[in-house]
Amino acid sequence: MPPIVQLENVNVSLAGKRVLHGVNWRWQPGECWSLRGANGSGKSTFLRLVAGELAPDPGDGGRRTYWLDGTANPSAIGVRDQLAFVSPEQQERYLNLEWARTGRDVLLTGFHQTDYLYRRLTAEQKLAAEKITDELRLGPLLRRDVQTLSQGEFRRLLIARALLAKPRVLLLDEFTDGLDTAMRDALLAAVQRAAATGTSVLCATHREDERFPALRHEVVLEQGRVVTAKKSFAAKERKGHKEAKISQSHAGACASEVDSSLRPLRSFAANPFLFRLRGASVYLDRRAVLRDLDWEMRPGEHWAVMGPNGSGKSTFLKLLLGEQHPAVGGSIHRFNETRRHTLWEIRARTGYAGPDLQTAYRDGLTVAQVVASGWFASIGLLDAVTPVQWRRVRELLAEFGLAELAERNYLQLSYGQRRRVLLARAVVHDPEVLLLDEPLDGLDAESLARMREHLAALAAQRVALIVVTHRREELPALPFRVHTFSRPAAAR
Repeated sequence: MPPIVQLENVNVSLAGKRVLHGVNWRWQPGECWSLRGANGSGKSTFLRLVAGELAPDPGDGGRRTYWLDGTANPSAIGVRDQLAFVSPEQQERYLNLEWARTGRDVLLTGFHQTDYLYRRLTAEQKLAAEKITDELRLGPLLRRDVQTLSQGEFRRLLIARALLAKPRVLLLDEFTDGLDTAMRDALLAAVQRAAATGTSVLCATHREDERFPALRHEVVLEQGRVVTAKKSFAAKERKGHKEAKISQSHAGACASEVDSSLRPLRSFAANPFLFRLRGASVYLDRRAVLRDLDWEMRPGEHWAVMGPNGSGKSTFLKLLLGEQHPAVGGSIHRFNETRRHTLWEIRARTGYAGPDLQTAYRDGLTVAQVVASGWFASIGLLDAVTPVQWRRVRELLAEFGLAELAERNYLQLSYGQRRRVLLARAVVHDPEVLLLDEPLDGLDAESLARMREHLAALAAQRVALIVVTHRREELPALPFRVHTFSRPAAAR
């Protein structure tokens, strides 16, 4: 039986730098592969090569051959009609598009893998759309502008779009990042069902608990080279990995002393605070995202912010940052003062990193320039960077293991590498408080461990942490208090 695609001694370069080296790999119909490797090892480039978005280097690039129509074809023309691809970069691309689009607009283009819906839906297609809408609880998302969706909500929509037309080939790049536990399990089950009905899946992931039963084969990349490509990855071995992960997760949770109680209101007036909210509600597009929130944070505290997708976690951070404001009747005070702080005063004393910031960088800045932009809380450099400021940038790049990437184009880094760069950007100006939105998503095991160490070191330097996460076990071993949001009734 001919393969879906075969790679023979393939080399791929981006911006003159070789990313994949001499790759040999053969993908048979019906096989489901796990794609593994550290941040920067070439996983996303590998997926884009298979998807036809990138081509082998001219001259010495080797050969890529598709058999999707039953005959050997070296061209990627027509390939996208038979496969679906979900990645963080795809989500970023949608968010950077200029026109307004509803969730329904995005979902229904999955039938033809286009940006617009060019054809009328058949009765069969309408039924398929209704079915997946019910299975993945998409109803409330379909009427909303996709720019207003949370990271997890948008990821759910894109996965539904990919599954809608029952593609022959499904490519997934860290596809469960940003999803709450219930939705992560639901989407893993949906992909497993697709695999059981004949869809061939290639899934890049760092986490053992994202392996679903159909993933029986594994390809591992190291510095752009295939170091392992083994079939029949044993179910017993997968189970052992999962049990080990659960054990490690339990140990991590025990290491952090977690207090999920909220302080009663009567203590507000008597104690210093970093943030104090009373009766704070936030409305976006006439929809209540936060409602009547009473909360305070004192110096020396660290908070984990949890809750299902769409419950308002990211909006909560934006409220603290001064980018959103309470509706009439609510209030927010900062830094033990009742006066209103300007946005620049808030930014001078806080650091922030999140998926929206990662999406906002579109220009070809170097890694060093992105970190330096933290001095101005800007996208790009608003002013000349002083020698003292550059010295601090270089120190952080070395501390975060990014020194070798300093002059690389930020947009050419892997998703996980960009996460580390944004954390360095967030702390370059020595903030009092660090607000982080899903900072540990997309990180390999080594980078995750290093990031936890960085956060613990910052806490030791008396930097207060507020971390949005769906995985409490991945937080550093610090005494985190927990605030859990519930999804507004209208969004359920």
